[in-house]
Amino acid sequence: MREILNSFILSIFVFISQINAYTFQNENLNFVEENKVIKVVDGDTFDLFTKDGIKRIRLIGINTPETLDPRKDVECFGPEASNKLKEILDGKVVKIEADETQDDQDKYGRLLRYVYLNNENINQRMISEGFAFEYTYKKKYKFQKEFKESYLNAKKNNLGLWKSCGY
Repeated sequence: MREILNSFILSIFVFISQINAYTFQNENLNFVEENKVIKVVDGDTFDLFTKDGIKRIRLIGINTPETLDPRKDVECFGPEASNKLKEILDGKVVKIEADETQDDQDKYGRLLRYVYLNNENINQRMISEGFAFEYTYKKKYKFQKEFKESYLNAKKNNLGLWKSCGY
């Protein structure tokens, strides 16, 4: 009987760990979703597997040099920015956060979000390490001040694209 009970308890733990790949938690009145990154598209865009299917995410407050825009040549440091985001996020379980000051989606239907890995804001990390520019689209966003400070610091210290591209 004890073996059956232990087996049952173990089954419950396994089941809970499997469904825990998708959670919601309330953080500053925004829902934060936890899901798995299945593909990094470029330095500021990735695909996420969610309970509602695959969603394309565009990182709020950053812009990286282009690698895939058919209207443009591959820009200086674009491949490096893409590779950096892949290194950080590819295959990882992350949390995403909407910003009530921004639209839910951009004109291409991508969800506009902040992404967190181990409670680190990856949008800001990309800027602070010199892989992305701070980018304000139309209106102020939640972390604009912090992102602009990270941008100025990366530029001042000649990091990443600031060193390689002569911006």
